Amino acid sequence: MFQALLLPFLFGSTQPQKDSDFEIVQEDGQTILKKYTGSDENVTIPEGVTRIGYGAFENCTFLKSVVISKGVRRIEKKAFLNCSSLTSVVIPKGVRRIEFCAFSGCSSLTSVEIPQGVRTIEMGAFSSCSSLTSVVIPKGVSTIENSAFLGCSSLKSVVISEGVTEIKDWMFMFCSSLTSVVIPEGVTEIGESAFAGCSSLTSVVIPKGVTEIGENAFWDCSSLTSVVIPEGVTKIESNTFSGCSSLTSVVIPDSVKEIETGAFMGCTSLKRWLISSDHPYFKTDGTGLLTKDGKTLVACLQSVTEYRIPEGVTKIRGLMFYRCSSLTCVEIPESVTEIGGFAFAGCHSLTSAVIPQGVTVIQDGTFAGCSSLKSVVIPGGVTEIGRSAFAGCSSLTSVVIPKGVTAIRFEAFYDCTSLTSVVIPQSVTRIEDGAFTGCPKLTIYSPKGAYAEKYAK
Repeated sequence: MFQALLLPFLFGSTQPQKDSDFEIVQEDGQTILKKYTGSDENVTIPEGVTRIGYGAFENCTFLKSVVISKGVRRIEKKAFLNCSSLTSVVIPKGVRRIEFCAFSGCSSLTSVEIPQGVRTIEMGAFSSCSSLTSVVIPKGVSTIENSAFLGCSSLKSVVISEGVTEIKDWMFMFCSSLTSVVIPEGVTEIGESAFAGCSSLTSVVIPKGVTEIGENAFWDCSSLTSVVIPEGVTKIESNTFSGCSSLTSVVIPDSVKEIETGAFMGCTSLKRWLISSDHPYFKTDGTGLLTKDGKTLVACLQSVTEYRIPEGVTKIRGLMFYRCSSLTCVEIPESVTEIGGFAFAGCHSLTSAVIPQGVTVIQDGTFAGCSSLKSVVIPGGVTEIGRSAFAGCSSLTSVVIPKGVTAIRFEAFYDCTSLTSVVIPQSVTRIEDGAFTGCPKLTIYSPKGAYAEKYAK
């Protein structure tokens, strides 16, 4: 049951705003400010209000400051959404919840003091507050939801008090001025993309209680120089430290059982793996990080110029050497039977490649963008050449596709501008769109009547 209330009766006439500027109702025993309809730059919310309702000040772009009365307990969803001129707000101690996108888009807000009584900061509460420089999250806050401070590009420091147990997904994503963060003891999980794009973050201390670090958690933290992964973490997800171009060393504790594809991709300054010789799941030859049995190449130092992959390796993970621009030579042993997608993509200095006989599929993008690649030997066991497998290999002049290959996928040799000849066998029955687009000098050689002859015509 909703009941409209008259402001003079409840609050008198001492407020600087006109009575008609506030739409206030009673609902379930709560006094809710439903809508502000005035145009004042500085607003004091009337005494007696217990909740600031959904979108009450949404898109009030003229609003510069607001004082929230002591009786308010909840700031509801989108309450101050896109109040782009709002520079200051006083949140009283009685507030318990700051809800979904409550202050999102308040791009002029420079500081905010979150009072002791707050228990929950919901998803996107302060997202895109691009002028916000510092935040102290007090004791008592137990839950900070996804994206709470996403896009706060001026935020330089964050202190999170004890009580928070999880740094959730995208929480500080694209906080590009953030230089330091204190993660309290008691946190057990750092979520997906939690600090992604924090390009000024130089150091982070991950507390011992953390057991999970999510995908892209520190993606593109290009100023991060060192990180210690605590004992207890069992899995490093894909792209966790991808793009951390200043990272020089990383400690991998014995508890880590899994390291996903691309976990250290783009870590071009990484000089060594700090891992015990007794590690139960992984080992290193100095350059590569391998599973303990030596069968899977999990990661590789991105600054490598020449590398002889150890004999016994059967699998090279996807994105393994992605954009290793200094790599000129790599020796792949005959033991290798699988090379993952985009494994050598963007290796601009790589001049030649010999693919072992046991490999049956050249995966999508395997050598894409290898602009110095002049020759490649494709073995007889290959049955398929994947999408964009050699796209952008602008120095490649000739290719012999062996008998047994049945499919050349979409844009497989796209923009191979120096390619003059390709020999395609009778076995090929499928050549997808764009397979040889951008190859102006190309002549295709194939048996008479073969699918390739029809394709060429």
